[in-house]
Amino acid sequence: EEVMELANKVNGGLEKLDEAKQDISKMRNEIIIKNQELEVAQKESVRLLSEISESTAVAEKEKKKVQKIMDSVSKKAAEINVVKTEAERDLAAAKPALDAALDALNSISPKDIGALKALKKPPDIVKRIFDCVIVLRRFPLKAVNWVDGKNGKIIDGSYETSLKMMSDLGFLGSLMNFPKEFMTDEDVELLQPYVQAPDFNYDAAKKASGNVAGLCSWAQAMITYHHVAKVVTPKIDALRA
Repeated sequence: EEVMELANKVNGGLEKLDEAKQDISKMRNEIIIKNQELEVAQKESVRLLSEISESTAVAEKEKKKVQKIMDSVSKKAAEINVVKTEAERDLAAAKPALDAALDALNSISPKDIGALKALKKPPDIVKRIFDCVIVLRRFPLKAVNWVDGKNGKIIDGSYETSLKMMSDLGFLGSLMNFPKEFMTDEDVELLQPYVQAPDFNYDAAKKASGNVAGLCSWAQAMITYHHVAKVVTPKIDALRA
């Protein structure tokens, strides 16, 4: 009986050992499968990481490209703002003269023009003022002839052309809407012998011709505007290029 009991115990132990071997074999197979799954997961992780890295590199490159454009735009905007500020400042300096000239033109009435046309011998300052208008409008001007004036040599005005110009009902309106942007250095240079005369000023013209002296202010304002535009226009053109 003891032998049988011992045999049963041995057999039971062998069965358990066999079961254990089977369990180990099963576990080994499961481990192999898990390792294979892990290997696949690792490869997938590497692939995803590579894609993410590549996408990140592309995104970073695009980000740098966009930033470069933004920096360029910001720089251009800053340059434009500087020029705009300078242009507004320069034009503001010319504005009082332009406003005064327009006010002076508005003060001239058809009656004032009619009174001038009736004069058989208008004052020299009046003839020279009208010469300036003729020059700026690029109308025919007679050959320059210097004559003796109260304060030295002065230009003898082309009053025949002035009379024809004053006969135009739209004369004053043409000056109010004068295209000053198209003035040239040559226009201004041709005006210098007139405007440099000691008596070429509003007060002297006012004494000689009343409100028509506004034409003197207008001519001087056109010169002022041209000098300002010569500084401002190239800056604006450079920004547009």
